[in-house]
Amino acid sequence: MNCSYAQMATEDSFSQSPYGKKNEAQQWKMESSTWDLLERLYSLRLQPSSDNGNEDTEMDGVAGTGMEMDTGTAKEGSAVDTDFTKVQELMRSDSLLSEYVEVRRWLEEKAPEFHPVETRKGYLFYTRKSIRDRKSRAGVPSQQPEKADNTVTEADPDAPSRQRKDLAYEDAEYESSLLRTLYEYVRRGRVGNAMDLCAESDEPWRAASMKGGLLWRDPSLEPEGEDEYLPVSSGSEKGVADWKPSHTAGNINRMLWKQTCAALAHDENNDVYERALYAALGGRLDEVILVCETWEDYLWAYVNTMIEAKIDSGIVDANALYTPAQTTSLDHIQSKYPPIEDMYHVFDSLTEIDSTVLRESAKQPFHLLQKSLITDDFASYIDDYARRLRAGDMSEAECDLLRFVVHAALYLSELGVTLPKDAVEGVLQAYIGILSKNHTELVAVYVTYLPTSIQTESYALFLCGISDPVNVRLQLLRLAERHGLDMNAICKRTTQLTFDIRKAEDSTDMSDSVETSFVLAEPVEAITDEENELVRAVEWVTSSTQLYEYALFEICKLVRRFLLRGRTNAATQLFNSLPDDFVQQNWVKETESGAANSSIVSHFQEYIHLLSLCDAYAYYATWSETLCKRPIDTRVQSSRRQALWLEWKENIAVATERASQMFRNRILDVDWLGSPLGLDSTTADDMDTSGDDAQLQERLQELECLRELYIPETVFRLHSILFETRDALPKNLKRSLDLAQLVADESLGIYRHLAKASQLHPQGRLIAFMGLMRSSAFEILRVQQESQPNKPPLMMDPAIISSSAV
Repeated sequence: MNCSYAQMATEDSFSQSPYGKKNEAQQWKMESSTWDLLERLYSLRLQPSSDNGNEDTEMDGVAGTGMEMDTGTAKEGSAVDTDFTKVQELMRSDSLLSEYVEVRRWLEEKAPEFHPVETRKGYLFYTRKSIRDRKSRAGVPSQQPEKADNTVTEADPDAPSRQRKDLAYEDAEYESSLLRTLYEYVRRGRVGNAMDLCAESDEPWRAASMKGGLLWRDPSLEPEGEDEYLPVSSGSEKGVADWKPSHTAGNINRMLWKQTCAALAHDENNDVYERALYAALGGRLDEVILVCETWEDYLWAYVNTMIEAKIDSGIVDANALYTPAQTTSLDHIQSKYPPIEDMYHVFDSLTEIDSTVLRESAKQPFHLLQKSLITDDFASYIDDYARRLRAGDMSEAECDLLRFVVHAALYLSELGVTLPKDAVEGVLQAYIGILSKNHTELVAVYVTYLPTSIQTESYALFLCGISDPVNVRLQLLRLAERHGLDMNAICKRTTQLTFDIRKAEDSTDMSDSVETSFVLAEPVEAITDEENELVRAVEWVTSSTQLYEYALFEICKLVRRFLLRGRTNAATQLFNSLPDDFVQQNWVKETESGAANSSIVSHFQEYIHLLSLCDAYAYYATWSETLCKRPIDTRVQSSRRQALWLEWKENIAVATERASQMFRNRILDVDWLGSPLGLDSTTADDMDTSGDDAQLQERLQELECLRELYIPETVFRLHSILFETRDALPKNLKRSLDLAQLVADESLGIYRHLAKASQLHPQGRLIAFMGLMRSSAFEILRVQQESQPNKPPLMMDPAIISSSAV
């Protein structure tokens, strides 16, 4: 089975693990083991029903906890079946039994390593030596009384139980270690290794006692032409294999052998591991439970017992050529545990065991996951897991589990396994959220597995959190395109989401904010982090020339948002961040040709007007800075003072001309944000990319608000430029008074914006403008008076004149 998803999961592992090194290694082993379990089970579950290609694998180890057996197929139409062929037929007809066998094999192969006892030649060496010494001392008088000796007097295997005596201490210790090793081998499905160890330790009789679980078979009832040598072993060791026999083989009295094993295991006088050994071989649960330590040990004991019971039932129920010996004399040895029906019964039984360690282990995330795989209930598991994620009930330590669940869900979905779509989508979204923190380069891969309808939204949400430099952002977009995502749609949605998120977080009502507290920012003032995020959001829609038209609309919208708050510095930074080729030639041509009802022309005109405002106010800032550098005292007649004055006068003249020209030619004289945009004759559908009348109405309101804010402000600043430079540039005094004609021009309608009342200016700003005009007029009169000494002096201060006029 292809395990590419397991490889993906490994590659996606997080560099920062919440576990310590020991626990981290254990978690990796647990995850690897779970992948192995998934592959084994779904290899069986998804194979065609007519496909018996894996029959050998299923039959391997079904008898006696991994007891090796041949896997030939019974003759077609055979009237009589051997135990071997009965079990083969049972495996074909009962797919669950095949799964149970695979689960047992998995538990055996994944059992931790252990240190087997060393082999020792010479059976009961110290006991036999003790017997010989005792015999040699027999009849020899001794001056010291003999100590009581409870050592057996015979060295056969049954002597300890028959005489109720002990072996020599050294032999007893070795036998105890040997029996534990034999059990550990059986626990790992390595019965062959156990029998080899018995033979090498001069206990062949014990090896023979363990081989009684082989199923009886008769080659005359098996098909011809089968391989003569069929190595089969359920464990990792390949040391034992059955030759296809030339005569009958196996144990026809297998049930009698199992009852004998049960009797041996039931005897409390025997070593606990000897009891567990024969209980495991015979499929008896009671004594195996006594030596179980881990969750896997308990599960193996139950699964092994269930498999043996089902095989025994299948053999008894089928027709048989020979009648096995009766076990009536041993029927009194019964298990205290009820028969186990299925895997659900197994796991229910585990919960009833009074073991704190077992209960805690059963709650481990990967054990719960393995349970769902074994019971074929992964759909319910992932559904419940997704609900936990939505509820925020996931600890940092479960990141590895989330990674596994996601890849398992993707893998099984690709194989055709039905899983709840919402749950798969939920865990995948959660995993994408984890990847977005440390493995951004992998996000695009996993977004492609989401439903097509939400791929753009999901990747856009991810990109909203990316604050890396432009080159990193472009790389993420290229990755999205490489994996088949709609890059243009993602860029649009990312920008839109960023704007919407910031708009939602800004609880201040726009109209109230503008009317009650409007303060223009200085161009040199740093922008806020929130403003920088909005400026950088435009990078997504300027990443491709195909998106420039859409970017034009979004840029105008964002600049309006900045300017309504007086943030000309943020608007300027936005304009400066745009690509050099942003303004397209076709926009210019359409604008110059006067194309009517064109959304592009309207927005491009707005773009030009907004940019002009930012440029004009930048020139004003330069002028203001130059004005502040005016020499302090110009009346001191010194060559150095005169040089400084002349230099400053030249600089202020240039700055004044540039700033005043920008204010007049780019704002006041062009009906700024007015008729050139063509909004009066443009329908809502023409003006808005979405065709939404509400958005057009919002745009119209914002444009009108900007005119009311910045046209008066521009008039006042232009007057300041001209009036404050009257000493260096005397002609500017007359120009400052001429602003009255500009304001009164009916075609421009500037006076309307000055006269309009607002919360910020309840009486409008026209009165304040008239005060400026009075100041200019009075200054002109003062200059004229000073130039004509014979005329009487002016008697009133400009402020008094202004107040009396009001």
